[in-house]
Amino acid sequence: MPREGWLAVHETDINESGPRGGGAAPAGPGARSRWRLLVAGGGAVAAVGVTAALLAASAGRAPSPLATVAGALAKTSAGSYRFSLDSVLRFRGREMSSDMVTGAFDPRHGLGTELLVARRPQGPLTAQIRFLGRYVYTRVSGSSALGKPWDKAPVPPVAADGIPRRYEIYGFVTDRPVSPAELSGALRSAGTVREAGSASGPGWTGTRYVFTVRLPQAPQSLTATVELDQQGRVRRLMTITTQGKQGYVTTDRDLTFSDFGAPVPVSTPPGSQVAYTSHPYSGFLF
Repeated sequence: MPREGWLAVHETDINESGPRGGGAAPAGPGARSRWRLLVAGGGAVAAVGVTAALLAASAGRAPSPLATVAGALAKTSAGSYRFSLDSVLRFRGREMSSDMVTGAFDPRHGLGTELLVARRPQGPLTAQIRFLGRYVYTRVSGSSALGKPWDKAPVPPVAADGIPRRYEIYGFVTDRPVSPAELSGALRSAGTVREAGSASGPGWTGTRYVFTVRLPQAPQSLTATVELDQQGRVRRLMTITTQGKQGYVTTDRDLTFSDFGAPVPVSTPPGSQVAYTSHPYSGFLF
């Protein structure tokens, strides 16, 4: 089952006995907007707290863990980087699907490239995604629905506060670049952000921070571990998202960043291979 199908099911149909049915999420832009509304409130909660923490840091006081993490998310997402993301979806502890996404993004020039390799019960799936300015190009393996290999569509707009709305408290979709800024919406709803010791990786050392977010009305929860280097950049994000009243559906994500400031070359697919649509094709979630 495609990931969009699972997310649609576990938002609406999870009860004590588990998910019902197994169809994909409703297709079309109207359906996608409707799902986004389910979590719109969570991204805006406690925005004042984040702003206050950042103002306190700028006033000369030692930055709090909240301000440190918020600043690192903003700093890292403002420049170019490479990333690798491993995402696994489980139901009652049993793996249902997994995704490996690698790529790079340059927000200053609107250039990005991603390769999604997904394992699904019905078989593997590969998608290539390219961001060039205001447009996103998508090519999905084995798909001929558009009559041409590539789909070209406008990149969907973000919400008024700059945080893209998703189907859950934290996650990614192929019509928007993978960015550490995605965690900002969840951070605004965090209770206590605390320092949790040292962190290190190839060629860097730094500090680890942890926090938890719970949205009883969804219901959803997120446990996040954020590792920052000594330059105040995000190096690793590890999260566990739990959804459903019984917490049967979980998504584990391990996202790493590197090659900060490096150029991101992206080529435009040949015009003869491109079909234009008003909305991005598929929008696979991971």
